[in-house]
Amino acid sequence: MTNQIGDDDIEQLVTEAVNVETTPSVGPSLVGDLLTGELDSWRVVICVVEKDGDDLLVRGENGQVVDRVDTDVWTTSALSETEVKDLAKIADKINSAIASEHGEL
Repeated sequence: MTNQIGDDDIEQLVTEAVNVETTPSVGPSLVGDLLTGELDSWRVVICVVEKDGDDLLVRGENGQVVDRVDTDVWTTSALSETEVKDLAKIADKINSAIASEHGEL
């Protein structure tokens, strides 16, 4: 008995790993890294997410803008004057744009 993985098994694992509809591609920590400039951009399947001023852009495979996510809209109310961005909501919006682009292919 062997524990080797065949080509069909690898293909299935890769397909499951890039299934945008069932696997969130962008999480809150990644959004934070993009907004603070820790990352310039992030590739997800066929899309690239990058910062453009206060917005995050989702670009498709040809570089066209699929969605522009206005991060100022997604702020949480706080007791102090400091606004805290709701990174989870921003990530959800980005994942939705990526899933939509992936679905059109």
